[in-house]
Amino acid sequence: MDRVPCLDWHEGRHFDHTRDLPCCLCGRPTPMRSHTKEPVHKVCAETWNAACPQEPRRYTAPTKDKPEQHDVGTWRFHNDGPVTDIRAPILGQVITTNSLSSGPREIESPRQEQRGLFAA
Repeated sequence: MDRVPCLDWHEGRHFDHTRDLPCCLCGRPTPMRSHTKEPVHKVCAETWNAACPQEPRRYTAPTKDKPEQHDVGTWRFHNDGPVTDIRAPILGQVITTNSLSSGPREIESPRQEQRGLFAA
């Protein structure tokens, strides 16, 4: 049997205390919700991620300790926490003109550690 990577859904938003809805994958009732509020069992989401390797993926942001990115799931079902999309360009400085000033002014670019990050 193949090993299926587990999703990290530790945030409370993945649990609906008010009601169970049918899982979008298996149809059985579940209080679990994906990041997009789609009712789904965590195990069903993990199995779907493993069965659909061709789906667009999300990756961790590289750090000093871990310079390599690693897969945190598909865009449909992914881990909690900040991730980066390797398809997104790194943001650079933006220069605009202001009608009240005599010339262009620079707008601060995001801090280096915030570039390309998306909250999951």
